[in-house]
Amino acid sequence: MKQNIALTLTALFFSSALAANNYERDALTIDKSVHQDIEFQFPNDDNIFPEVSDFEVVNYVTMSNEFGERKVTITIHNSSTGNRIFVSDQVMALYANGQRVSPFEEKVSFKGKETQTLTLTFNSSKFPILKVYTRN
Repeated sequence: MKQNIALTLTALFFSSALAANNYERDALTIDKSVHQDIEFQFPNDDNIFPEVSDFEVVNYVTMSNEFGERKVTITIHNSSTGNRIFVSDQVMALYANGQRVSPFEEKVSFKGKETQTLTLTFNSSKFPILKVYTRN
């Protein structure tokens, strides 16, 4: 009986330690910032661009975890005087391998000239996000 209790306590200890370790690996950390005005010259043979919109990137912070998950907290401004709906294909991230990716589906309503901060989820990658941009 004492041996069963000891085994159960040992299993609980290891499972809680494993869960804490996974939680730490899941946690996002802010990536080292790259000056947002840097121009990269990766080839874009497939002509991949964000959809034209009235949205402008004010600033952003890239985040990732040990599993390569990528998220961006971004402040976006609606430059139009009219209401607009921001959709995820209106913004794009440039990864360090030259790949261009839009975030997972997101729709957010903006009033005319409104600025909002959003957290967008991108796909996992071993390469960091270098730049986030829109196209007017």
